[in-house]
Order: sequence, then C-alpha cells, then structure tokens
Amino acid sequence: MNKLGVKVNAMRGSGPNGRIVEADVLRAVSAASRASGLSVMRRAIAKRTAESFATTPHFYLRAEVDATAVVELRQQVIAEAERPAGVRPTVTDFLLRALALALRDCPFANTIWQDDTIVRLADCDVGLVVGLSDGLLIPIVRRADQGDFAVLSRQRAALVEAARAGKLAAEALQGGASSLSNLGNTRVDEFAAVLPPPHSSILAVGRAASRPFMVDGRIGARTTLKLCLSVDHRVMDGVPAGEFLGRIVEGLEQPLQLLEGK
Repeated sequence: MNKLGVKVNAMRGSGPNGRIVEADVLRAVSAASRASGLSVMRRAIAKRTAESFATTPHFYLRAEVDATAVVELRQQVIAEAERPAGVRPTVTDFLLRALALALRDCPFANTIWQDDTIVRLADCDVGLVVGLSDGLLIPIVRRADQGDFAVLSRQRAALVEAARAGKLAAEALQGGASSLSNLGNTRVDEFAAVLPPPHSSILAVGRAASRPFMVDGRIGARTTLKLCLSVDHRVMDGVPAGEFLGRIVEGLEQPLQLLEGK
C-alpha cells in the first residue's frame, strides 16, 4: 500500500506489459475516495496525524499572554502597513514574527528529528496552518524573523490565498521546524495541536478575549491569548521548551520589537 492508501499490488496496470502508471494510481485513489466518502486530502490528514501520535512523543506547555499591546499596535499600524503591502496586518502576523524570533533566540528549538538525529536548520521558517473546506495545508513563511513587517503580512496573505485556491507549489509546503495554528477567528479559547511532521513544535492559539489578568499586583480586565506549545520530546525537554515558549510570550507582550524583526 502506498502513501495514498492504494494497494498497488492488487491493481491492474494500463501501461506497456501491464505496468502500473501514474494515471492508474490516481484513478484508484479517486475510486477509493468516492467509496469511502473521504477526499484524498482527508485520507492523507487522517494517516499523517495517526502516524504523528504513534511515532512522535508529544508533550504540551501552556501560557496565557497579555495581548492588549499587540491588539492596540495592530490597529495603529493597519493604515501605514496596508498601503505599501496592499494587505491588512493581522494578529497572525504578530504571532508568526514572535514565533520566528523565538526560534532565532533559541536555536535549539529550530531543529527537527531526522534519521535518528537532531538536525539544526539555518533559517527561521515558520509553517502556517491554513484551514480549507476539506482539510488543511501548512505553507511555509520563509525567514519570518527578518525584514519589514509589511513584507511578512504580504507573504502570509499570498500563501493563504494560494492554499485556498489550490495553487501552492510543492516546495511551499516543505521546510521549517515549527508552525502556527491560530483559531482566533472562532469561539475557541484554548486547544492543543498535533505535531505536523517533520516539525518539532507547533504553537496553538485561541481567540483574543477580555479576561481577568494580574498586572502590577492587581487583577484587571486585559485582552489575553491562551497559547499551547506542542513539542517533540525527542528534540526538546521541558526546561528548554519552556524557555522557547517564554521567548514567544515576551515578544507578544513587547510587540514593538516585532515590527522590524532582526
């Protein structure tokens, strides 16, 4: 059985001397999808998530961050950033930059498990989970730690548009050590995400909402985000992973540094 869930040995090929060709596999996948009521994408997601849980030891770290400054800063830069980029900045852009800068500050987190060893990556690329009607894709935002914030916004918007239009190139889905799954446009407060191989971490973020939060020794109403970092235990232990999550929190609580990157 190949990666698409088709039993190749049981197929009859239409090529020379009965050889199985690509068209035969695609027809078999289409037939299997119709019979099961599942699309190729849904079947692939089911297979990959099951394999991830079975083969990758997950653990989870959670934090609540005061996002009041991020929300206010986004409103301030919308007009300035929207003109040159042609794209309206989102909270997702701030999350992407914070995650990328944390990878840069914590190079031990910018690593993946590959061939029974830890491989360190050169660039701070970050995957972005894009929800589709029939599943999801995770295009890669390249060098998200660098450059003007408007450029980051434009790259994110282009990737999301291409993913939803079914026009992503294969290489756009490859690379990175960490990814972001943001359900901020839903009523979800907090959730834990499944690691998408080969990434060694994924940051899950719920909606921004007004919640009780301690500031300067007093409890007040602040706009907060609840974060959950899923981690591959083969790559990171609890203490370094906690440092990594702490750097993400620091970036979001002091968001001016996120606008220019490093």
